[in-house]
Amino acid sequence: MAEQASPVAAFIMLIAVFVIYFLPTFVAAKRGHPNGTSIFLLDLFLGWTFIGWLAALIWSASAIKKTAEIYSSATSPVALDRFQKLEKLAKLKESGHLTQEEFESEKARLLKAD
Repeated sequence: MAEQASPVAAFIMLIAVFVIYFLPTFVAAKRGHPNGTSIFLLDLFLGWTFIGWLAALIWSASAIKKTAEIYSSATSPVALDRFQKLEKLAKLKESGHLTQEEFESEKARLLKAD
């Protein structure tokens, strides 16, 4: 005679499948990944394709770059803000929205403000 499957074993198997299916989401949440919601959605809708699940898993384990890591710890937030403003000015000058004189005067104003 054939044995009937135990409801407890079926429940344990269901929990195991759930954990494995959403493993990329759990990894992203544990690491505090900034794209956690996107990883969850990819895992939810395309996880069944294995390629989608694998992509979500790789994405969840990928490096997390924070802007604080780019700059040294000795750099103050004021200096970072000033640097970002200088970058914006340079982009405006390159795109032709600012003349050389306007760029130089704004740059001098930013660098002078201590």
